[in-house]
Amino acid sequence: MTQAMITLTQNAADHIKTLMAEAPAGQPVLGLRIGVKAGGCSGMSYFMEYAHEKNPAEDVIEDKGARIFIDPSAM
Repeated sequence: MTQAMITLTQNAADHIKTLMAEAPAGQPVLGLRIGVKAGGCSGMSYFMEYAHEKNPAEDVIEDKGARIFIDPSAM
């Protein structure tokens, strides 16, 4: 059995579900995407955005009713 890259506390899962419920109307939100991009003090910074679709190389973590898409660059 492989271990998930991340696990969520119940509070974190609840917060993610709240963020998803507050998403702007329009496209359905499948979950939250996290990743890294150029910027910040170290040259890299984290980002979080609504995921409207799964990108082919992403890992998907489902924990306590919350779904997180992990951008390959964050691995």
